Amino acid sequence: MTTPLQELLNTIRSGLVSRSLNTCGRWATHRRIMGGDFSGPYSFKHHPWCKGISDSTATYNTTMKAAQMGVTEVAINLALFTIDILKRDVLYVLPTTGTAGDFSKSRFNTALHHSEYLQNIFTNTNSVGLKQAGGVNLYIRGSRSDNGLKSVPVSVLILDELDEMDQRAIWLALERLSGQLSKTVHSLSTPTIPDFGIHKLYEQGTQEHFFFNCPHCGKKTELVFPECLKICGEHISDPKVSESYIRCKECKKELKQAAKPDYLKNAFWEATNRASKDHRSFYINQLYSFTINASELAEAYFRGIGDEAALVEYYNSKQGKPYVPDGGQITDAELQDATRNYVKADQRPEHGSSSLITLGIDQGKWNHACVVEYTQTHRGLDVNDTTEAKVLWEGKLPGSDFNAIGPLMREWQVKMCVIDADPQINDARRFARKFPGYVYLCRYRKGQSGKELQVSEEDDGAPIATVDRTNWLDASLGRFHTGRIMLPADTSLEFKTNIKALIRTYEKDKQGNPKAVYKNTGPDHFGHALNYAEIALKLAHAHATGADITGKIL
Repeated sequence: MTTPLQELLNTIRSGLVSRSLNTCGRWATHRRIMGGDFSGPYSFKHHPWCKGISDSTATYNTTMKAAQMGVTEVAINLALFTIDILKRDVLYVLPTTGTAGDFSKSRFNTALHHSEYLQNIFTNTNSVGLKQAGGVNLYIRGSRSDNGLKSVPVSVLILDELDEMDQRAIWLALERLSGQLSKTVHSLSTPTIPDFGIHKLYEQGTQEHFFFNCPHCGKKTELVFPECLKICGEHISDPKVSESYIRCKECKKELKQAAKPDYLKNAFWEATNRASKDHRSFYINQLYSFTINASELAEAYFRGIGDEAALVEYYNSKQGKPYVPDGGQITDAELQDATRNYVKADQRPEHGSSSLITLGIDQGKWNHACVVEYTQTHRGLDVNDTTEAKVLWEGKLPGSDFNAIGPLMREWQVKMCVIDADPQINDARRFARKFPGYVYLCRYRKGQSGKELQVSEEDDGAPIATVDRTNWLDASLGRFHTGRIMLPADTSLEFKTNIKALIRTYEKDKQGNPKAVYKNTGPDHFGHALNYAEIALKLAHAHATGADITGKIL
């Protein structure tokens, strides 16, 4: 039985310990209990790079990481430490409402399950999106829930898997910190493409790498691809792959996997960009991992040979680096090759012209328009594959004035126009009704197969084409790769920049299978205007020939 004196001593001891837990790292080693492979009190032994990330006092903190590097546990620690010790509200944002719910019920509740201390400080954990510890709140939200992000003023923001988020929602989440005297942001993610998401933020910070002294040569060094991964064997089934090893890039001697706890225990973060003072950014890859060995990394490399999706995974998840697949982005050279000796002010087609000219419009604050003429080059079943495109004109019209679009239809003798249905759908509908049979509204949707269109007629007579975004961008942007598109000599820089902003890469679907997607590194309005003109070609051909949108005869 505990005596009153022992209870008093325990209380004093507990208070002294609590006052000493003034950093996230120190707090985590005393308050977090882990399960699984690293069961027991939380430790930095197997993830030494996590301590510097945990204890950063910078206002903005960005971690660009390979997969499975223990950084999400750091984010959880930061949230719990802030609530327990700093007594400040936290907003923890994940890509979707579904992933936020899964995180809340698994990762967060598991942390509480293993720690009696944490169970005692939280007074309400029943709500998936809100956990309360006395008067302090932990909000867990998906990035695609605008209402969930608008209603929570906080001083600490954690953005987990930033590259998978709705990028527009990131700024909405950052706005939650407005008006706070003290504010902190932690962003973490496996990267996808350059100048996007986590890589874009990383470039703005200190760009810190994790250095150590080589146990062989004593020189300060780091583990980097490809210099530090010695790949053995010729292919993934070669038994020699198992002999692959990690080595020092300075002396080329092998760094044993089992010796990592020794040569990394005194490792340290060092900035490679001194320009930023209040934004620390960190980079870590799987060469440092205590649980992933060199042969596994070598196998991942071999899987990427001839498999673009696997190669993207190798760069993003293993190397922790952004990557653009071959042909994934329109290049300056391709734009130059497409440029011809004509200008946008050249003679317009005569009234009643038989030329197959379409108009694509991406609407918004400005309506970005693209007029394209298509000429058949050979016979085939798919009109988009058997034609050459010639961009006759591109430009911007005020988004508040849809009446300005009508003259384009007449000036260019447009056979078919496709316009983005949103955000001004009522204006788009009125425009479509002025040119019945010549204008379709368009929405991107998942689940359409190939380049197929699904057309529906709205009650007010404005037809809507529903298409797969990725496959149609493949069709329109693919013309640059195959040399089947021409641009005027005075094509605007904005048009070219917009086209280059769309990058084709891969991400995993809900079943974990790779799927092609387009991400943008900046404004891409003209890219979609060109895409809508491509879709309009399919619709114009169907109207002219009696073929339906799949190429079959009506």
